Amino acid sequence: MSVDRRGSLVTLGLEVRRHAGRIMTVVTVVACTLLVGCGKNPTIWSATSPSPDGNWLAVAHTARYSGFGTNRVETIVEIKDLKRNILSDHSQRVLGFMEGGASMGLKMNWVTPSHLEVVFRGDPKVLYYQVVKTSGVEISVRNLSQPASSCQ
Repeated sequence: MSVDRRGSLVTLGLEVRRHAGRIMTVVTVVACTLLVGCGKNPTIWSATSPSPDGNWLAVAHTARYSGFGTNRVETIVEIKDLKRNILSDHSQRVLGFMEGGASMGLKMNWVTPSHLEVVFRGDPKVLYYQVVKTSGVEISVRNLSQPASSCQ
């Protein structure tokens, strides 16, 4: 009985060695595909809007994500405090859309030095992230493709 087990183990070992080359090839191809698809996502659209007092800068940018299992665009709106962060490139994300900024006509307008209004046209479901107020700045969003009473 021990001979059968040993014989089975030897056969199993030979099978694993015989397929090891194929397994390593598949693993290598999958890893390379994932790494190639995970490069820096290029910005395909951007816009800026400085606040009236020059203290803030609103920046919107659309990036195209591609690679293994992904193919989408995303538009992010951020604000940057120009007075406090002169030496820093730190900004605060305030809005996120699952659509391109140019295709939805995204526009940013400072109503006051502390109130940023962002307008767009499109399905309200594309807005997936919204900050209403941060660092003393109010952020409002209006969807121009909906009646004025259903502003967000």
